[in-house]
Amino acid sequence: MSARTATLSRVTNETKIQVSLSLDGGVLPAYEPSEHFPPPSDPKAAEAERHGIVPSAEAKHATQFTATQQITINTGIGFLDHMLHALAKHAGWSLAIRAKGDLYIDDHHTTEDTFLALGSAFSDALGKRASIARFGRGDAPLDEALSWAVIDISSRPWAVINLGFKREKIGDLSTEMITHGLQSFAQAAGVTLHVGCSYGDNDHHRAESAFKALAVACRAACARRSAGEVGAGDIVSTKGVL
Repeated sequence: MSARTATLSRVTNETKIQVSLSLDGGVLPAYEPSEHFPPPSDPKAAEAERHGIVPSAEAKHATQFTATQQITINTGIGFLDHMLHALAKHAGWSLAIRAKGDLYIDDHHTTEDTFLALGSAFSDALGKRASIARFGRGDAPLDEALSWAVIDISSRPWAVINLGFKREKIGDLSTEMITHGLQSFAQAAGVTLHVGCSYGDNDHHRAESAFKALAVACRAACARRSAGEVGAGDIVSTKGVL
């Protein structure tokens, strides 16, 4: 099956964001060349970066390279990095994100634009959306918290997010931006997304279980039907188009 990868740059007056994504794990393609992220001064490091993603030294807590996945996230917001790391890991993605945002104002623009860029990369990587399962549900516990997510890769962007946070912030990430970020992802990805936390006393656990549930749902919805299986090569819609 063909590789489902995408790279993109999202540049605004407020943020500069780059994403490299592979929906099926494996080696990530290099970031697009960008004046906002000049190559390293060391010639060997610069050469390595031209051929693929290299781990971000600034985000060691959200960097994990294994035999099957490459993940390195550096948005400048630690808890956001943590959530995107969990999303990529459990969705089976390889994912690299780097961002320069106006964090001296607050976390809004960086978070929103990161999710918009990720959603756009997700849509690009899916391509024509043939053979995919389309619908996916995921449930994930984290200690006392339990969350669920349902996704429809429908080309009809909609999001209902209900995580029941009690705190204003988790680390340096506003809890309202978790909700808005997931809404932004759904908008850019062209998906219908419902995410909820059924219960939990700890807001960190509520958030992390929600991202893990979303990861499981994405993995299920993006699964491809192989040759000979019902739906292989088809667009899973009575309309014949998504």
